[in-house]
Amino acid sequence: MVGFWLVILLAIALLATLPAYQHSRSWGYYPSGIIGLMLLVLISLMWFGLIAFSWPWAAPPSRP
Repeated sequence: MVGFWLVILLAIALLATLPAYQHSRSWGYYPSGIIGLMLLVLISLMWFGLIAFSWPWAAPPSRP
């Protein structure tokens, strides 16, 4: 479940660091590139099963 919230948080941070204002245009794409790389690493870790990913609204599995 932690993986879901990390992906959401990094996706929002990626959108927030895009150079949209005059003072941040000189930075280039370095801040958003770093956060994008972090997002890619996090998704890769979840893909290989090293970080658990589950939907927060999913029902728990029923036991017979």
